Amino acid sequence: MGALVAAVLVSLAATTQAQVYVINDNLDSYSGGTPGYSFGDVANATRNYVAGAGVGGSVGAVMATDFTPAGVGYGGLAYQYQSANTVGNTSANLSDYTLSFDALVNKAGGFSMTFQAWTGTGFGGTFSQSTGPDINIATPNVFQHYSLNLGTFAAGAVPNGGTLQIAWQMNEWQFGGPGTGNQMVIDNVQLQMVPEPCSLALAGLGGAALLGLRRRKG
Repeated sequence: MGALVAAVLVSLAATTQAQVYVINDNLDSYSGGTPGYSFGDVANATRNYVAGAGVGGSVGAVMATDFTPAGVGYGGLAYQYQSANTVGNTSANLSDYTLSFDALVNKAGGFSMTFQAWTGTGFGGTFSQSTGPDINIATPNVFQHYSLNLGTFAAGAVPNGGTLQIAWQMNEWQFGGPGTGNQMVIDNVQLQMVPEPCSLALAGLGGAALLGLRRRKG
Protein backbone atom coordinates (compact mmCIF):
# COMPACT_ATOMS: atom_id res chain seq x y z
CA MET A 1 0.00 0.00 0.00
CA GLY A 2 2.85 2.36 0.92
CA ALA A 3 4.43 1.79 -2.48
CA LEU A 4 1.16 2.67 -4.22
CA VAL A 5 0.80 5.92 -2.27
CA ALA A 6 4.42 6.80 -3.03
CA ALA A 7 3.85 6.14 -6.73
CA VAL A 8 0.77 8.38 -6.70
CA LEU A 9 2.68 11.18 -5.00
CA VAL A 10 5.64 10.90 -7.38
CA SER A 11 3.29 10.98 -10.37
CA LEU A 12 1.48 14.04 -9.02
CA ALA A 13 4.75 15.82 -8.30
CA ALA A 14 5.96 15.17 -11.84
CA THR A 15 2.67 16.46 -13.24
CA THR A 16 2.51 19.63 -11.17
CA GLN A 17 6.21 20.45 -11.71
CA ALA A 18 6.06 20.24 -15.51
CA GLN A 19 7.88 23.01 -17.35
CA VAL A 20 5.78 25.78 -18.84
CA TYR A 21 7.19 27.70 -21.82
CA VAL A 22 6.54 31.38 -21.18
CA ILE A 23 8.76 32.30 -24.16
CA ASN A 24 9.87 29.83 -26.84
CA ASP A 25 11.16 31.81 -29.81
CA ASN A 26 13.78 30.84 -32.41
CA LEU A 27 13.53 34.38 -33.88
CA ASP A 28 13.02 32.95 -37.38
CA SER A 29 9.83 34.95 -37.99
CA TYR A 30 11.58 38.31 -37.57
CA SER A 31 13.37 40.60 -40.01
CA GLY A 32 14.69 44.15 -40.06
CA GLY A 33 15.87 46.17 -37.08
CA THR A 34 15.70 45.08 -33.46
CA PRO A 35 14.79 47.04 -30.31
CA GLY A 36 17.66 48.07 -28.08
CA TYR A 37 19.96 50.92 -27.06
CA SER A 38 23.57 52.10 -27.12
CA PHE A 39 25.77 54.41 -25.05
CA GLY A 40 29.33 55.68 -24.63
CA ASP A 41 32.03 54.80 -27.18
CA VAL A 42 29.68 53.30 -29.77
CA ALA A 43 29.94 54.17 -33.46
CA ASN A 44 28.56 52.61 -36.65
CA ALA A 45 26.21 50.52 -34.54
CA THR A 46 23.58 48.21 -36.05
CA ARG A 47 20.98 45.87 -34.55
CA ASN A 48 19.21 43.57 -36.99
CA TYR A 49 17.52 40.21 -37.34
CA VAL A 50 19.74 38.58 -39.98
CA ALA A 51 18.92 35.44 -41.99
CA GLY A 52 21.74 32.90 -41.87
CA ALA A 53 23.39 34.43 -38.81
CA GLY A 54 21.75 32.21 -36.19
CA VAL A 55 22.29 28.62 -35.10
CA GLY A 56 22.35 26.28 -38.10
CA GLY A 57 21.95 29.17 -40.53
CA SER A 58 18.67 30.38 -39.05
CA VAL A 59 17.70 33.97 -38.27
CA GLY A 60 19.70 35.53 -35.43
CA ALA A 61 19.63 38.89 -33.65
CA VAL A 62 22.94 40.52 -34.64
CA MET A 63 24.55 43.49 -32.86
CA ALA A 64 27.62 45.09 -34.43
CA THR A 65 29.56 48.17 -33.38
CA ASP A 66 32.89 49.98 -33.26
CA PHE A 67 34.11 51.16 -29.88
CA THR A 68 35.94 54.38 -30.73
CA PRO A 69 39.42 55.04 -29.27
CA ALA A 70 38.74 58.75 -28.78
CA GLY A 71 35.64 58.15 -26.70
CA VAL A 72 34.83 58.37 -23.02
CA GLY A 73 36.39 55.07 -21.96
CA TYR A 74 33.36 52.79 -21.97
CA GLY A 75 30.46 51.87 -24.21
CA GLY A 76 27.78 49.31 -24.90
CA LEU A 77 25.20 48.17 -27.43
CA ALA A 78 22.16 46.08 -26.47
CA TYR A 79 19.45 43.94 -28.03
CA GLN A 80 16.13 43.81 -26.17
CA TYR A 81 13.79 40.87 -26.67
CA GLN A 82 10.23 41.96 -25.90
CA SER A 83 7.16 39.93 -24.97
CA ALA A 84 4.37 42.48 -24.58
CA ASN A 85 1.44 40.08 -24.06
CA THR A 86 2.95 37.38 -21.85
CA VAL A 87 0.92 34.44 -20.52
CA GLY A 88 1.74 31.37 -18.42
CA ASN A 89 4.12 33.18 -16.06
CA THR A 90 2.01 32.70 -12.94
CA SER A 91 4.81 32.62 -10.35
CA ALA A 92 6.18 35.84 -8.83
CA ASN A 93 9.37 34.04 -7.75
CA LEU A 94 12.40 34.65 -9.99
CA SER A 95 13.89 31.30 -8.96
CA ASP A 96 10.99 29.48 -10.65
CA TYR A 97 12.21 30.61 -14.10
CA THR A 98 15.05 29.47 -16.34
CA LEU A 99 16.22 31.62 -19.25
CA SER A 100 17.95 29.79 -22.12
CA PHE A 101 19.56 31.15 -25.29
CA ASP A 102 22.44 30.72 -27.72
CA ALA A 103 25.13 33.41 -27.98
CA LEU A 104 28.13 34.02 -30.25
CA VAL A 105 30.76 36.77 -30.33
CA ASN A 106 33.27 37.32 -33.13
CA LYS A 107 36.08 38.14 -30.67
CA ALA A 108 36.90 36.98 -27.18
CA GLY A 109 34.48 39.23 -25.34
CA GLY A 110 31.34 39.30 -23.31
CA PHE A 111 28.03 40.76 -22.33
CA SER A 112 25.81 41.59 -19.39
CA MET A 113 22.09 40.97 -18.98
CA THR A 114 18.99 42.69 -17.64
CA PHE A 115 15.52 41.23 -17.02
CA GLN A 116 12.62 43.70 -16.89
CA ALA A 117 8.90 43.31 -16.24
CA TRP A 118 5.74 45.42 -16.37
CA THR A 119 2.55 44.35 -14.61
CA GLY A 120 0.37 45.17 -17.63
CA THR A 121 0.46 44.16 -21.27
CA GLY A 122 1.99 46.51 -23.82
CA PHE A 123 4.49 47.92 -21.27
CA GLY A 124 1.69 49.18 -19.04
CA GLY A 125 1.50 49.20 -15.25
CA THR A 126 4.25 48.99 -12.66
CA PHE A 127 7.85 48.48 -13.82
CA SER A 128 10.48 46.29 -12.11
CA GLN A 129 14.01 45.19 -13.07
CA SER A 130 16.80 42.76 -12.20
CA THR A 131 20.39 42.81 -13.45
CA GLY A 132 22.03 39.53 -14.35
CA PRO A 133 25.54 38.13 -14.37
CA ASP A 134 28.33 39.30 -16.67
CA ILE A 135 29.19 36.57 -19.17
CA ASN A 136 32.51 36.19 -20.99
CA ILE A 137 32.93 34.06 -24.12
CA ALA A 138 36.55 33.00 -24.60
CA THR A 139 36.08 31.22 -27.95
CA PRO A 140 35.12 33.53 -30.84
CA ASN A 141 32.70 32.63 -33.64
CA VAL A 142 31.24 29.58 -31.90
CA PHE A 143 27.68 29.50 -30.57
CA GLN A 144 27.45 28.62 -26.91
CA HIS A 145 24.25 27.61 -25.15
CA TYR A 146 23.35 29.23 -21.84
CA SER A 147 20.73 28.25 -19.28
CA LEU A 148 20.40 30.75 -16.42
CA ASN A 149 18.07 30.52 -13.44
CA LEU A 150 16.58 33.97 -12.88
CA GLY A 151 17.21 33.47 -9.19
CA THR A 152 20.86 34.26 -9.95
CA PHE A 153 19.80 37.75 -11.09
CA ALA A 154 19.60 40.60 -8.59
CA ALA A 155 16.32 40.78 -6.71
CA GLY A 156 13.81 43.28 -8.01
CA ALA A 157 11.93 42.07 -11.09
CA VAL A 158 8.46 40.60 -10.59
CA PRO A 159 8.26 38.06 -13.43
CA ASN A 160 4.50 37.36 -13.51
CA GLY A 161 3.58 40.57 -15.33
CA GLY A 162 1.96 41.03 -18.71
CA THR A 163 5.14 42.38 -20.36
CA LEU A 164 8.64 40.94 -20.13
CA GLN A 165 11.86 42.29 -21.67
CA ILE A 166 15.33 40.71 -21.77
CA ALA A 167 18.41 42.75 -22.70
CA TRP A 168 21.79 41.42 -23.85
CA GLN A 169 24.38 44.22 -23.66
CA MET A 170 27.76 43.79 -25.39
CA ASN A 171 30.33 45.80 -23.48
CA GLU A 172 33.49 47.61 -24.52
CA TRP A 173 35.30 46.68 -21.31
CA GLN A 174 34.65 42.97 -21.92
CA PHE A 175 35.92 43.21 -25.52
CA GLY A 176 39.27 44.52 -24.27
CA GLY A 177 38.75 48.22 -24.82
CA PRO A 178 38.24 50.26 -28.02
CA GLY A 179 38.15 48.35 -31.30
CA THR A 180 36.32 47.94 -34.58
CA GLY A 181 34.07 45.24 -35.97
CA ASN A 182 32.72 43.92 -32.67
CA GLN A 183 29.74 41.61 -33.10
CA MET A 184 27.41 39.48 -31.00
CA VAL A 185 24.57 37.18 -32.11
CA ILE A 186 21.66 35.93 -29.98
CA ASP A 187 19.33 33.09 -31.01
CA ASN A 188 16.74 30.64 -29.63
CA VAL A 189 15.31 32.54 -26.67
CA GLN A 190 13.39 30.43 -24.15
CA LEU A 191 11.93 31.26 -20.75
CA GLN A 192 10.56 28.32 -18.78
CA MET A 193 8.67 28.27 -15.49
CA VAL A 194 8.44 25.42 -12.99
CA PRO A 195 5.05 26.03 -11.36
CA GLU A 196 4.62 25.55 -7.64
CA PRO A 197 2.60 22.50 -6.49
CA CYS A 198 -1.06 23.31 -7.04
CA SER A 199 -4.38 22.18 -5.61
CA LEU A 200 -4.20 19.08 -7.82
CA ALA A 201 -1.34 17.79 -5.67
CA LEU A 202 -3.34 18.47 -2.50
CA ALA A 203 -6.30 16.64 -3.95
CA GLY A 204 -4.02 13.74 -4.77
CA LEU A 205 -2.73 13.61 -1.23
CA GLY A 206 -6.29 13.47 0.08
CA GLY A 207 -7.21 10.74 -2.37
CA ALA A 208 -4.19 8.67 -1.43
CA ALA A 209 -5.01 9.01 2.27
CA LEU A 210 -8.61 7.90 1.71
CA LEU A 211 -7.41 4.93 -0.29
CA GLY A 212 -5.18 3.92 2.61
CA LEU A 213 -8.04 4.19 5.09
CA ARG A 214 -10.30 2.02 2.95
CA ARG A 215 -7.63 -0.63 2.63
CA ARG A 216 -7.06 -0.71 6.41
CA LYS A 217 -10.80 -0.92 7.13
CA GLY A 218 -11.15 -3.76 4.67
